[in-house]
Amino acid sequence: MAYFTCDACHYIFRSDDIPSSCPGCGASSVVARNDTGRKFQVPAIRLSTEAEMEQGRLADQAESSHKSFLERVRGLSGYTLSDDEYHMALMLLFYFKSTPEEFTAKYLDDLLHGKNSYFESRIAETSARNLYTQAQKHFVSELGRERRETGCNDAAEVASYTEKGSAASLLLLFRQNDTDRILWKTPNLTNIRSVKFDPVVKEPGEDYVRFLMDWHNSVRR
Repeated sequence: MAYFTCDACHYIFRSDDIPSSCPGCGASSVVARNDTGRKFQVPAIRLSTEAEMEQGRLADQAESSHKSFLERVRGLSGYTLSDDEYHMALMLLFYFKSTPEEFTAKYLDDLLHGKNSYFESRIAETSARNLYTQAQKHFVSELGRERRETGCNDAAEVASYTEKGSAASLLLLFRQNDTDRILWKTPNLTNIRSVKFDPVVKEPGEDYVRFLMDWHNSVRR
């Protein structure tokens, strides 16, 4: 497939053959002008330049990464996770959603690294706790940014103005206790800060480890 650009709407797309009109805006021609000021019509669709192709590739990669991220979020329902494991998984997925796969694979490999001695266990636990702390801080920071940009504080309101997979939309997926559910209380910063790292770091459940392994295998090159 080659990359093509529409000079009418600047849409960059991929196709096996050059189409007669733009799949985005429908234009088939545009008006051009030469040095003498004479106007004439030329085809709207042309082969993309190297710079445009690179932008197109980056956009495709970003879209693919976003789709994979949302699929992994939906896929959490297939694992039996404790509340802390589930919430940590959401924040980890959010933390790595825009990072290169090889970068993600390295950190997941560290989380899955064997603990063959007391010394290795201490190093592995410290590394995992630092990563989880960074993921939590990033989640809180992005939620704050989304709140400022939308002018709303309630997570449900913020989520209605942001894209799927935003921090606010993931916060709405946080599990709550029976009282909060009965009162229809929207998850907030307290829910994020209440996530306990120690159980996830020291004694991760079998399905949490399986989630990490499945994720690692899907991004490993």
